[in-house]
Amino acid sequence: MPDCANLETCAFFKKYKQDESMKLALEGFIVKYCKGSMQNRCVRKKVSQALGAQNVPVNMMPNGSPITGTTTDDWSEEVKQVLTQQLSIKV
Repeated sequence: MPDCANLETCAFFKKYKQDESMKLALEGFIVKYCKGSMQNRCVRKKVSQALGAQNVPVNMMPNGSPITGTTTDDWSEEVKQVLTQQLSIKV
């Protein structure tokens, strides 16, 4: 399976790749969601397809949860609607 086309431009990975405390988690996400069998389950990709890449919250992990220490408070209502209506993720 080829790598996700969004890997190089993904705001989540661009923001947190230099954070040493996130290193292992990011590597795990990349293996599973960007280079592995869970590419079709990446919530960031699904929100991007629905609303455009610029509307995906930077602190949203590929599984759809906010990164530890952050919240969904600043996520737009449109993002929350995609998560609850299309993806059945409770926000």
